Amino acid sequence: MQQRTWVAGSIAIGASASGQREARARAVVRALTHIEARFHEPLTLGGIAAAAHVSRFHFARLFRQEVRMSPMQYVRWRRILEAKRLLRAGQVPLTLIATGVGFFDQSHFSRAFRSATGLTPHQYASRGVTEHDAGEPDASPPAILLPPWSTHVPIP
Repeated sequence: MQQRTWVAGSIAIGASASGQREARARAVVRALTHIEARFHEPLTLGGIAAAAHVSRFHFARLFRQEVRMSPMQYVRWRRILEAKRLLRAGQVPLTLIATGVGFFDQSHFSRAFRSATGLTPHQYASRGVTEHDAGEPDASPPAILLPPWSTHVPIP
């Protein structure tokens, strides 16, 4: 079934629902690729939306529908995931981990880490790998990471 779709200031006739889903998936994949390459840098919703080639407001809604969390929640999740990997590896001072994964300072990192995991970074490092963490990547992450509960976006 074909329908009319508003596209970049003009009317495009004949855009299919399947084509729209593919376009949304491509936008989310572009955003995830951008986040993966830059999660350790300061990121804004507007910057990520620009990388996805969609408006900020449309992007926020689209990303939440596809990934099941907001873009900034995803950025925080990705930073925490990398921090966990570095904490398990050991030998890296907490201050360097905090700034290296994109947090402003060690205090900001510790609050975010505890909020996400229920443990302080020091407690997490002392515990070692748990069953819950066993499924997380220890090596370099793939080009695009999705949260373990999200399998909604098809990745080409």
